[in-house]
Amino acid sequence: MLKLRRAGKVQNPRAMKSPLLTLIIKRFHRGKTPQEWFETFQVEIRKGMNLLEALFRIQDEQDGTLSFRYSCRGAVCGSCAMRVNGKDVLACRTHVEDLLDKPTLIEPLPHFPVIRDLIVDLSTFFDHYRKIEPYLQGKLISSQEEYRMEEENRKEIDLYVNCILCGICFGTCPAFEMDREFLGPAILAKAFRFLVDPRDIRNEEILEAVNNQQGVWGCKTVFNCVRVCPKQVSPTRGIVKMRGKILRVRLSSLVSRRHQQSN
Repeated sequence: MLKLRRAGKVQNPRAMKSPLLTLIIKRFHRGKTPQEWFETFQVEIRKGMNLLEALFRIQDEQDGTLSFRYSCRGAVCGSCAMRVNGKDVLACRTHVEDLLDKPTLIEPLPHFPVIRDLIVDLSTFFDHYRKIEPYLQGKLISSQEEYRMEEENRKEIDLYVNCILCGICFGTCPAFEMDREFLGPAILAKAFRFLVDPRDIRNEEILEAVNNQQGVWGCKTVFNCVRVCPKQVSPTRGIVKMRGKILRVRLSSLVSRRHQQSN
């Protein structure tokens, strides 16, 4: 049998225990009294393990009623967003080896109604998403033509195409916390994505849709959304640029009216 030697002592690998991860999970069940409580679990971890895997182990081995949302397990779908030690993250991208120093507090994504344990109701998020009609609306061209785009325009769009609609930015957004009608960082980022796409014909419509307190003027520009985005999308940058476009349209309209009056 293979044996490991350390500091003059012989150790049996089978006798060596894996580190224990302690998770304090905020639970919620509408049919129980109380509806909310905290429950502590301990999980043996292995090298390279992520938090989503740890939650699966709890569900499989300790409590099958633990509820959380997941899908791709590869940081593409955005389903497993939750709050870990006060920071909103994707569970599948959170390495448990970084959580061993002390017990880890896991809570559902804030600012959304909780359905069960770590699952939140994202209806408001997707209602706002539908408001901006998040699909390309291009001009009609013949079947013999094709849409052409300059490389610089494509690079501008790429940054915002990467959004996976996880909702993490909503959890850290002070504007959405104060006003649930605020469209939110991810939605405004998606609006900017279509605004700068030269193939889309809705420039004026998009600016009009976000030109209000629930749109670009409600943003507090504290860059929380930029700091937490798992895909490095910068909603605040898009919001500031849309504000600039709106102000330039206003200024152009004012100058035009004054010119007409002077004539």
